[in-house]
Amino acid sequence: MASPRGTAGRAVRVLDTAAGRMVAEATPRGLARLDQVGPEEPGVGQDPASWFPVEHRDDDEVGGPEPGAAAEHLDRVAEQLEAYCAGRLREFDVPVDWAAAGVHDEFSREAYREIQHIPYGETSTYGQVSVDAGRPRNARRVGRLCTLVPVPFVIPVHRVIRADGGMGNCPEYRIRLLEHERRNLTAAAPVPFRSSGS
Repeated sequence: MASPRGTAGRAVRVLDTAAGRMVAEATPRGLARLDQVGPEEPGVGQDPASWFPVEHRDDDEVGGPEPGAAAEHLDRVAEQLEAYCAGRLREFDVPVDWAAAGVHDEFSREAYREIQHIPYGETSTYGQVSVDAGRPRNARRVGRLCTLVPVPFVIPVHRVIRADGGMGNCPEYRIRLLEHERRNLTAAAPVPFRSSGS
């Protein structure tokens, strides 16, 4: 795990988890990004802050919360990812900085909030999330939001499926996450996440 890096109150960290290598970015207000990357990705081995476009790193925290808060959010998401992969955690509670994550309209925020309420090990459809978010005819937009999610796991888009039961992008990975959750719903003791090779 790399040390936190960042500018103007932001921090970026590489997280090696049982569910894959991720790069997390946070501001003092909350998590801004959680991207899964592989060792072959461009920029791996460089300053993690350089992995994000400049517009995601510009910041104005004058008068904002204490500078150490961004690093605290990264500590928290790292701990929660570890606990989730170990089968001990069912719900993430790291705050999201919606503005820094690039989520600016109210429907997108409400759709992501509804996705956060889908119970561990269960699924909902794009259409149902659209209804719950107050716009019943926006199922396609919910599907698009699931592909653009800035902070997966915290916003568990792997629990959102098509009306026909299809899994959308990265179906094998999403199925493995759901299987992990369902195993832990019925297991007597926590069951760790199984990587694709196990």
